[in-house]
Amino acid sequence: MRVWFNKAFSNLHSVLESIRGGDVAGEFDLVCSHDHPRFTGFQSAHHHALEPANRHGDEYLSFCLDFCKQEGIEVFFPGREAVLLAENATRFESLGVRLISTASPDNLRTIHDKLEFYSNSAECCVPPAEFCAFDSLSAFDAAYADLRSRHPVLCVKPAKGVFGIGFRIIDEHRLGLDLLLTGHLHHTPLHDFRRLLDEADFIPSLLLMEYLDGVEYSADCVGDGNQLVALVQRRKPLDGLYGQDIVDLPAIRAACAELASHYGLLGLFNVQFREGRGGLRLLEVNPRFSGGIGMSCAAGVNLPYLAVRGAVHGFAGQALAASAAVGSRVVEIPRAHCLETKAA
Repeated sequence: MRVWFNKAFSNLHSVLESIRGGDVAGEFDLVCSHDHPRFTGFQSAHHHALEPANRHGDEYLSFCLDFCKQEGIEVFFPGREAVLLAENATRFESLGVRLISTASPDNLRTIHDKLEFYSNSAECCVPPAEFCAFDSLSAFDAAYADLRSRHPVLCVKPAKGVFGIGFRIIDEHRLGLDLLLTGHLHHTPLHDFRRLLDEADFIPSLLLMEYLDGVEYSADCVGDGNQLVALVQRRKPLDGLYGQDIVDLPAIRAACAELASHYGLLGLFNVQFREGRGGLRLLEVNPRFSGGIGMSCAAGVNLPYLAVRGAVHGFAGQALAASAAVGSRVVEIPRAHCLETKAA
């Protein structure tokens, strides 16, 4: 059965290797595509192909439909343009292709918009940090006065964004040069930030939040579209040492199960949490595999293979799978590959 993963993050190689490791019968023929000719995931797929780098929207949709027809794709796990492709799932179904979207298009849009996601998740058993949206200097000042009365340190982030781009801790005491020279690159002086807001012609929706300074947790999950079927929890060390600890916190397990049910999450997804002065808080849901998926698989649960097998054969009768390596520390060690050989 030909299974296609289109352009995704570099750690797709861990996903593909895990699927191949679990697929002892050789049922799945893995196809990987990307627009960079040296993408690391190519090394772990049975087949790979280059995507057009300059197609977006409907042009990229047409490419995907044509690729499925030409390559005989039967199951498609979209990374790039996931919302658009999910909106057109019936067009793939007409070709005999099962498109595995992590959630409905509407739910994907909610998950990607932190303002809407935090608002919808306020009653979750693990709630998000206290926050307030703003899009002007006056709104920021009002929100800052309110939140600062309850929290000693605040931070700001875009309502829509990835990779932590735009996240800054607001510093009330040090100047910009002090922060730069001391390596505090994710801090911004309050005075400087207010000046940026005052000078801006347009301010996108931003969130002012209580800053969570405690331990961060990452939960790699598999859902069946209704409930949680597999879970591995990782605790990231505050000291910056290599590796992460495999844990099993009941609060995280309950929150992941609640989110899986509420948003109808299917296949691989990731949930981030962090501790603050008020306890554990929900950071975000990533409707895709995480950067640390390889470490979770090393802890004894082959999440990518469970997701593919479940997509093809269904999840009926699947009991909740969790890591038996709780208390262990896992480290992902990169391996070197020769991508090309040049003539002498």
